[in-house]
Amino acid sequence: MAAAASRSGRNGLLEKWRIDEKPVKIDKWDGAAVKNSLDDAAKKVLLEKFGYVENFQLVDGRLMICTVSCLFAMLALVWDYLHPFPESRPVLACCVISYFIMMAVLTVYTSYKEKNIFLVALNRDPTGMDPDHMWQLSSSLKRFDDQYTLRVSFTDGKSKNSRETEFTRSVSAFFDINGTLVMDQFEKSVSKLHDTLAMDKKTK
Repeated sequence: MAAAASRSGRNGLLEKWRIDEKPVKIDKWDGAAVKNSLDDAAKKVLLEKFGYVENFQLVDGRLMICTVSCLFAMLALVWDYLHPFPESRPVLACCVISYFIMMAVLTVYTSYKEKNIFLVALNRDPTGMDPDHMWQLSSSLKRFDDQYTLRVSFTDGKSKNSRETEFTRSVSAFFDINGTLVMDQFEKSVSKLHDTLAMDKKTK
């Protein structure tokens, strides 16, 4: 019965993909477009098939850093308008230094905190009693390379233990000769990674 429900959910996802949206077609030689289309499709599987809720905390952190940087730049402009140079020199110097410090913080944040994560999703407890389980999707596709790596990580809400799994396959396995994404093939690969971690969760 569970298997039937899973098939029903997957078929529903594929049918929704076909009905609600045009097939995803990209330039096969554009690495960024290929990666983005696969990332979006993987994200769609977790959010729509499995019903997880997207968490924007990681993105919000980046936006906060960018906002503070912009505030320093705006302060410099306004202060220089109200107190023309050279009177504004000390404030301008502080704002410029602060701006570049924030850019350095942003670089560290994206490199070591965000990494290649493009989705953080929460599996909420229906009763609201237990902490939410967290799922993360990250990917990589090197320039001039056809090997796409998708990594799925799971963090248990109670124990905070994390585990992950991944696959690396040629992008040609997921696109036809016209550059159209073969969603059913890609969905199977994403769901397999998810189910592997979900099965580990149940057995522990």
